[in-house]
Amino acid sequence: MNLFHLFSCVLYVLCTTYSGQGENLRSWIVGGREARPNSWPFIASLQIQGQHFCGGSLIAPQFLLTAAHCFQDLNPVFVTVVLGVHSLTANEATRQRFRISRIFENGFNPQSLENDILVLMLDRAADLNASVQTVKLPEQNQTVPSGALCVTAGWGQLSTQGRAPDRLQELNVTVTRRNRCRPTNICTRVFMRQAGICFGDSGGPLVCDGVLQGVSSFIIDTCGNGIAPDFFARVALFRSFIDSALASVERKRLRHPDIL
Repeated sequence: MNLFHLFSCVLYVLCTTYSGQGENLRSWIVGGREARPNSWPFIASLQIQGQHFCGGSLIAPQFLLTAAHCFQDLNPVFVTVVLGVHSLTANEATRQRFRISRIFENGFNPQSLENDILVLMLDRAADLNASVQTVKLPEQNQTVPSGALCVTAGWGQLSTQGRAPDRLQELNVTVTRRNRCRPTNICTRVFMRQAGICFGDSGGPLVCDGVLQGVSSFIIDTCGNGIAPDFFARVALFRSFIDSALASVERKRLRHPDIL
């Protein structure tokens, strides 16, 4: 892949809109607050040449969960996964950097946005400590009731046309079943004000009661417009797929102990 093609792929990830329905495939946090440093020890920044383009969540020492559309037409060889990060520009001693050694797909449909989830295998296991930890996964088909209080986080624009903050932002949200929400998604809103996910935090976490229930997928129209909900891929529908991906690597390790 030449440099022009590389940046064309990055531009696709940054700017693609699901045409005809106004559903934007990138998301950031709007109307949130700065998170306490390393209070999200499982969150990852996916970067190309030091530039953040998507989020992710560490689900096992060598495995990350993110959105499938983040890698649409993008060669993973150019991607760096950064854990233990709060500021995107500061030289933090807590940072750990990884390459991607393998991707596990589950039939992502870019037209319907179904199955917007990927498991990434890192080139080595993360060093788990106070700043880098794994997140708890839901049981297969576990549900999150309407009205449940959850929280999401990411780096990025503070409004549809706004700037991207340097430091991790977080936002309290409420689960809703209204306004076109599908069974394959968990939808959230912030009531009584304009806030929500926006351009750039796709693949990031939705955490409810300490469990990773959603992966940031798409929005409708503008960011945090106070009308349409935000859409997250429902992790509980993919628990069997996730377990199978992790188990397949473990089985291979048993046959070939020298595997990464």
